[in-house]
Amino acid sequence: MKRLSLIFAALLLTSVVVSCGGGETTTTPETTAADVGTETTVETEDTFDPFAGLPEKDYGGYDFHMLLRNNPRWIEDMYIEAASGEIVDDAIFERNSLISEKYNVTITYQPSSHDNTETDAVTSILAGDDAYSLVMAHGRAAFSYANQGLVLDWNTELPCVNLDNPWWDQDARKSFSINNRLYVMIGDLSYCSMGAANLMLFNKQMFQDLDLEYPYQLVKDGKWTYETWETMAKGAAMDLNGDGTISKEYDRYGYVTQKWVGPVQAFATSGLRVVSKDDDDIPYISIMSDKTVEVFNRYFDLIESDDAFVDTGDLSYSADFIKIFEEGRSLFIDMNMHDVETMRDMDTDFGIVPWPKYDEAAEYCTNVDAGTNMCVIPMTATDPERTSIILEAMSAIGYSKVLPAYYEVALQTKASRDNDSAEMLDIIKAARIYDLGYYNYETSMAFNNEFVNFIDTPSLGRNFTSWYEKNIKAANKSLEKVLKEYLD
Repeated sequence: MKRLSLIFAALLLTSVVVSCGGGETTTTPETTAADVGTETTVETEDTFDPFAGLPEKDYGGYDFHMLLRNNPRWIEDMYIEAASGEIVDDAIFERNSLISEKYNVTITYQPSSHDNTETDAVTSILAGDDAYSLVMAHGRAAFSYANQGLVLDWNTELPCVNLDNPWWDQDARKSFSINNRLYVMIGDLSYCSMGAANLMLFNKQMFQDLDLEYPYQLVKDGKWTYETWETMAKGAAMDLNGDGTISKEYDRYGYVTQKWVGPVQAFATSGLRVVSKDDDDIPYISIMSDKTVEVFNRYFDLIESDDAFVDTGDLSYSADFIKIFEEGRSLFIDMNMHDVETMRDMDTDFGIVPWPKYDEAAEYCTNVDAGTNMCVIPMTATDPERTSIILEAMSAIGYSKVLPAYYEVALQTKASRDNDSAEMLDIIKAARIYDLGYYNYETSMAFNNEFVNFIDTPSLGRNFTSWYEKNIKAANKSLEKVLKEYLD
């Protein structure tokens, strides 16, 4: 695993992957690496300086106080009480300790009143209190703060944050900006930005049984397409108990998913966006097109057949669809990367690949679940420079230490421990997208859940065009209201 962790770090810090997520990732000059699959030397541990370019400061014990959602899944992304021997936890603890020592600050947190979409800081901000240095919110809650004008602009009000650095996500930067104002941002200060990325797993034993070649080379050659994947999935279902029906309890599927994963990813991976921007950085609703209808019909033809199972639970990490794959009864499953850890005890080997792209001419796209941690800085911050220095250092250390550790844990299951899956994760990281209309509910209203609406509300039937026409007026009206905050 030590050798694998070096490979992951090398992939994270040195590769150049073109995708719809962020274009080219920047090569860090201080890092050198040999080809994947050979022994790799990564110099980041000794030569990468996360504080380079930042001013020397002593903040006299300042309490950098964070508001975090009251759930270990989100708290442990930002705060660990003490080193414990757990790889990722120790990397988080080391990151915070380095910053505390460097700038003489104490990093603390307060759990929110809710484990998901809280907006607890609104009251203190409206009261003018500098209660929280950083709010790490659900993606949609983050935009609730932004749409009320309660947070700082990352472009102009955080002077020591350099968004050109590779530890800031460039697609989020581009997508979340409205009229060149950027109120919500994410980067490698949160490993959840990778953990919430959708990916696909395949059952290696079933591939062998069906005489299929692992899709790794197809991914590398740019030939891992929806059509190729769909053909594989449709040929794998089987009535294992011979009762004449395909059921989640006993039988085999070609593909299993969850309503907050596959339906969202089917839309995003096709290069579609709920909301796009014009040349002046002004958003407009772009969900409707002939391509949208084609992708919608094609995907629902699959998931409504016996070849697939859709878990309709409220959380993207619901149990039913994961259980089917763990028991070796599905050729494919898609999930958030964070949930790959739940496969640790799976007996059958599996591999990791990105979701297939629309066609060979397209690029790989990976939706990042809106439930991930998103950063907003309250407008009541008394020293934005201090905040920006700490944020920049957090992200730089996350880039050089935490993300490589997180890669290692993601592939630490005995079933996925291979170099090809490590390379796939790097492609997935570069392909991440953040659709403004999916995150910012008020810019798109009914459209922000894309295809999920048709699973939650069966009465809608399968007429996407009719549904769009019924909702576009209200959505445009809501978008106009949001724009007033950004255009004043």
